[in-house]
Amino acid sequence: MANTKKKTIIYCEKKIKAVYDDIKKSAYFKDLDLSVIFCLAAAYGFKKNNYKKLINVHSGGLLRVEYIENNNEFKSLLDAIAISHTKSLEVLLDRNQVYEIAEAYANGGIRVLNQMVFDDRGADFDKEIEFEINKRLK
Repeated sequence: MANTKKKTIIYCEKKIKAVYDDIKKSAYFKDLDLSVIFCLAAAYGFKKNNYKKLINVHSGGLLRVEYIENNNEFKSLLDAIAISHTKSLEVLLDRNQVYEIAEAYANGGIRVLNQMVFDDRGADFDKEIEFEINKRLK
């Protein structure tokens, strides 16, 4: 049964909020909204099978759900991740569950992005993104 109270905030862990803030300031992401970074983190978490449920949640949240709901590409991405994770279309009936799954993958994925951008591997980030784009275009 779907939750009755609609989720309005996307959350992250307290210690991970600073990671989002640092990544947002980096040369790669400085012009991007947190919604873009969150979706990229969720996609990377999913791709790397790095699902980490939130522990010690940042009470202020990360961003408003409406920023995702108002963007069809973001919404579709997170829907696809949730469907693949649960192996069921039924998950789409519970938007809260879709976002909880996305939060867990983003929680793992933001750690991957952080390592790629800041651990003397910035060039690796460039190469991996370029590789993924080229692979999709062929």
